[in-house]
Amino acid sequence: MSMICYYLQADDETLQKFQSGNANPFTDMGDASIDIDKAWHTIHYILTGEVWDVPDDDILAQLVLGGEPINDEDFGYGPMRLLTKETVSQLADALEKWDEDAFRENFHMEDLTANEIYPTTGMDEEEEFFQYVWENFDVLKKFIKETSEKDLNVLTFLA
Repeated sequence: MSMICYYLQADDETLQKFQSGNANPFTDMGDASIDIDKAWHTIHYILTGEVWDVPDDDILAQLVLGGEPINDEDFGYGPMRLLTKETVSQLADALEKWDEDAFRENFHMEDLTANEIYPTTGMDEEEEFFQYVWENFDVLKKFIKETSEKDLNVLTFLA
């Protein structure tokens, strides 16, 4: 089983193509896309302290598990979701404070394992796992900042 989280920048025209089902994320993502591999659930937990919940009052909860479904098409683990330009801008601002030290302060392997946060198994070497998650988070943080600067939406899904 593999659950990988994908993100792609979308202008309004691209968003409409995906909403109408006239685009395939596996062939039409282009260069303006990233994936954060299997680190998505750990990132969500570190930023929010939530296992699966997406509190409305926490903008950081929108980053991984938030957004509104754009249609009913299931890409393996649910539909593609939209993070609007406004949400992307708010996320970019909120992520500014999350440097490696802040991220590490919230990284506790025993909590990840106890809460069955994907993809921990309880047997991962902590520092190696931290670096894996941090590197994926750093890519995502830069992607969100760049997308905000371009005033674009983000489409995200798990597959």
